[in-house]
Amino acid sequence: MEDDRGVLKAKGTVWRWNDKRATGVIETTAGDHVWFGLDSLGDRNFGNVAVGDSVEVEYEVAEQDSHNLRAIQVTWL
Repeated sequence: MEDDRGVLKAKGTVWRWNDKRATGVIETTAGDHVWFGLDSLGDRNFGNVAVGDSVEVEYEVAEQDSHNLRAIQVTWL
């Protein structure tokens, strides 16, 4: 779903997580892969992120590493 700012929102799970780099990938329920980093975690401590966590992600189309979707905000469900 896209809002009037061009921000997309979806539910998904943490698909990949690298705690040394504090970056990861969320797989949305539609199968899209969204890159996320420390700045999109809000109040969540990056030490508490785990593969398989259920999340809701607000994201945008942007080149980030090898991904074309980048998280703006990640909320744990």
